[in-house]
Amino acid sequence: MEKSTTVTSEKKISSNCINDDLSFNILSKLPLKSLKRFGCVCKSWAPLFENPHFMSTFRSHFISNHQSLYNDTSLLLQVTGREFHILSDDNELENTVNLPNPFQQEDLFFNILGSGSITGILCLHRHQGGPIVFWNPSVQEFKVIPPSPGESVPRYQLFLTVINGFGYDHVRDDYKLIKHLFYYSPSSRDCEDLGLHDVPWKEVLDCESLWEIYSLRTNSWKKLEGISYNFSAHSSLCGQQLFLDGKCHWWHYVFLSDAELALESFDLISEVLCTTLVPLDIHFVAGAPHLVELSGSIALISWTYSSAPTFDISILAEIGVKESWIKLFNVGPLSCIDKPVGSGKNADIFFIQEDGEIVCLNLSTQIIEELDVKGDHYRQVGQVLMYKENFLSIERINH
Repeated sequence: MEKSTTVTSEKKISSNCINDDLSFNILSKLPLKSLKRFGCVCKSWAPLFENPHFMSTFRSHFISNHQSLYNDTSLLLQVTGREFHILSDDNELENTVNLPNPFQQEDLFFNILGSGSITGILCLHRHQGGPIVFWNPSVQEFKVIPPSPGESVPRYQLFLTVINGFGYDHVRDDYKLIKHLFYYSPSSRDCEDLGLHDVPWKEVLDCESLWEIYSLRTNSWKKLEGISYNFSAHSSLCGQQLFLDGKCHWWHYVFLSDAELALESFDLISEVLCTTLVPLDIHFVAGAPHLVELSGSIALISWTYSSAPTFDISILAEIGVKESWIKLFNVGPLSCIDKPVGSGKNADIFFIQEDGEIVCLNLSTQIIEELDVKGDHYRQVGQVLMYKENFLSIERINH
């Protein structure tokens, strides 16, 4: 009697097993992080990323399931150093945006840090040095950020400044800025150009770093502990940094057996840094891949130069886990395309062509659309950023 009951139970369990087609359909709707972890549960699930049918379904869900993240957001197109436009949902040029007063100068070249701001505040930074500005285009309000203590050094102490991150701390309702100062000694040519005589060489810092973080709420800088490396890869340039989910991300080279590219992720709330190495099979041109937000995830766009380059788009499933980078899209070959300049809504990736023309590629349809506008290709200006209107004053935080 007991044996009969056991056999019946086993048959019942067997009849309730989920077939592969149904399980694949369910798995294709999971977040990438969960999917990577579930690959260890079942042998038939492990090679999912090598299954073309599954990957096609997963890509479709990945793109469509996150579009609500961009409700009420606009795209801000920086065409040249001073020319900004708002893009409509159809990628049509709408309003021209005026610059804040500190940057109303001729022949100006500056960058917007990160990938924009869904909180309505942007950070502008001049490549030649000079003021850093928090800017709210919705109310045409700006705030010039004060110099940091690390910049108050004698004339003979030279340094380079890299702005690594800008973002919003939602716990403290605060905007923060991360800066890296790299000190070096003047060369004989520097001494001649600057008119330096009798330099006290024993007091000069050489190959030393200082990391600082600025808080809008306190309108002050403080030394940032816990970051020890001396070099970050082109972090102030377009596509080299990103703010997402309370974290600032930027590129950094880690010197192990060889130089390896890594993504540094700094949590603005806990002020903790986490490193994610980039796999060696992700190939890119000199410098670093282009960093963007895609459907709410961290994505890198990598490519190598050729007459018709091909672009790979890889998604990071889990911060701190090198193996969680997944090549999700392959685009191209695309003739006359030079490099990416940003991402938008509805799975749009924006590129600048060799002639400076800015175009938009939709990953779902694979259709390229010309925007009938040219960026400043010579100065490598031309970027597309996410933006959400905010009619609250910057000064409300600073009081």
